[in-house]
Amino acid sequence: MLLQTGLIRRLTAAAKTVALIVPDAVDANIAALKTDPRISVYEATFTTNLWSDDYLFKRKYYLEDIEKNPALWEKHVQSVRYNTSKHPWRRVRPFLYYGIYKLNKIFPGIRARFQKREKTYLQSEKVTALLREIQPEVVVSTYPVSFLEAQVLYAAKTQNITTVTHLLSWDNITAKGHFPVVTDYYLAWGEIMRSELKQYYNLPDERISVCGVPHFDEHFKIKQAPRTAELLTDLGLNPKHPYLFVPMSSPVFSKYEVEVVEWLAAAVRDDVFGEKMQLLVRPHPQNMTGFMADKSWLGRLQNLVGNRVGVDFPQLNKSKMRWSLRQKDMNRLANTLAGCAVCLNIGSTVSIEALLYDKPVILTSFDADRKLPFWRSAKRLVTYTHMAKFVAAGGAEVADSYTDLTQKIKNYLDNPSHRMAERQNALNAECRSNDGKNTERAVATVLEILQKETQPKSTPTL
Repeated sequence: MLLQTGLIRRLTAAAKTVALIVPDAVDANIAALKTDPRISVYEATFTTNLWSDDYLFKRKYYLEDIEKNPALWEKHVQSVRYNTSKHPWRRVRPFLYYGIYKLNKIFPGIRARFQKREKTYLQSEKVTALLREIQPEVVVSTYPVSFLEAQVLYAAKTQNITTVTHLLSWDNITAKGHFPVVTDYYLAWGEIMRSELKQYYNLPDERISVCGVPHFDEHFKIKQAPRTAELLTDLGLNPKHPYLFVPMSSPVFSKYEVEVVEWLAAAVRDDVFGEKMQLLVRPHPQNMTGFMADKSWLGRLQNLVGNRVGVDFPQLNKSKMRWSLRQKDMNRLANTLAGCAVCLNIGSTVSIEALLYDKPVILTSFDADRKLPFWRSAKRLVTYTHMAKFVAAGGAEVADSYTDLTQKIKNYLDNPSHRMAERQNALNAECRSNDGKNTERAVATVLEILQKETQPKSTPTL
């Protein structure tokens, strides 16, 4: 949202200076921005420890009704049944905190006392000093459940600096638990996000602006003039023939998704979906690097290449920033979505992005031919609040077996407009109209907040 769009440079074009706090100041995308004299970069060298890790872990037990939130309940189940940590405290704590969660229902004062003590976790002399050095007039957070960002927001609040949240993902409100710091203003993707902010934080309408999703502007541009043929040719596929597109996720979410992909490759080659059908697969950046990766998948995918099957590996920068993508990678993903016949995934943001191109979405909500406990199964993902809303609105169909998947793919191949009204309804609920002006609205909103909340200065800073 920040590095694959023109959002930051639009701010400097409006004569504002921008300071970025990042985990890697020499990342290629950051280095490109540093050429602008109005942009300064500060590398966050602060690290988490057992104390901060424990704080983030236990918050859900004190503040949330985890038994009614599938995403949070899954985290508890994983930490109890499938905990691989060798640290004795990390193995014991879910049992202790679950007991506190139960007591919360009887003694609500436990929650209130925890909320009062939260500042002891968020106070940081280093972060406070950094903000004093930067002297911002507005602080914008994109992932407020991050410990560092929570500390920055807390420091901003103590210094009476205006705070704004512009969320990077559609699941952050319902799947991550309450934000440690509630900011002064919010930029929402669409009506669903607006309603969730009002529901969970009791915010008035004037503190929420529905701006759309800045990085979706790339999809608007590509939809007007797609260049899918070049991409397919580059990947060894026939640009004149249709293809199924599978943007994958991490095995953390779907342990046997790679087997579903291998089955699809075999089905395509056996002409199950027609003699011209092709398959294009894209592993998620999180499966190529970081703690969610399983690099054994990469070799298996490479072995599928050829005979109507292509694999487009994300183009990553060497960086300490998680999943830092090269600038042209977003363009490749957009062109892939623009040309596909059906998009199949397990429930990532790409489900919304496919709808921007009027492409049908099928969620592969099963574990190949295996039977897994529910909280280890891909089936659990569609119960998450944000995904359940998306499916209920008609944004995607859920396949629960190979037979079901085959039939649902064929339905869309036979009738590409199948369930089009429902798909459009879901898109309209999730994000503002796809008019290519999301970045423009986001920048205008931040500038309006800056003008409203700050006193005029010769060189105002964001």
